[in-house]
Amino acid sequence: MERKHSPMSVAIDSSVLIAWEKAGGLPDFLSKLEGPFYIPTHAAAEYLLGTHPPVRSELRERARRLYEAHLREMVDSFEEADAAQLARLASELRAKGQQMKFYDAAIAATAIARGDELLTLDGDFDRLANKLKLIRL
Repeated sequence: MERKHSPMSVAIDSSVLIAWEKAGGLPDFLSKLEGPFYIPTHAAAEYLLGTHPPVRSELRERARRLYEAHLREMVDSFEEADAAQLARLASELRAKGQQMKFYDAAIAATAIARGDELLTLDGDFDRLANKLKLIRL
């Protein structure tokens, strides 16, 4: 798969995808931010996890429609450099006696490995601010 990002792209965290879904669709504020934008594979996976039971069927369908219509085309693959960064990040956190949810760690590792920024609503990434530029909504 051809990479969709370029130097200093912006990765979109699953917390943002979930907020968009709850708001009923993609907001227009992306046009006010510098991109290009992409969705890391693990952010897509975490979002899609929420489209499976026990979530109510109408919510699953609304989330699926948003994904199919707007998000799927933005998903970028998880590559070897991203995997290597995930291993380093997990090791560094473990050495400090910390841990991070798997999806969050994989999303952060993808952005760190690529030198990208991360658009997020999730405060769990704050502890990585020395490794990763965060964009808050």
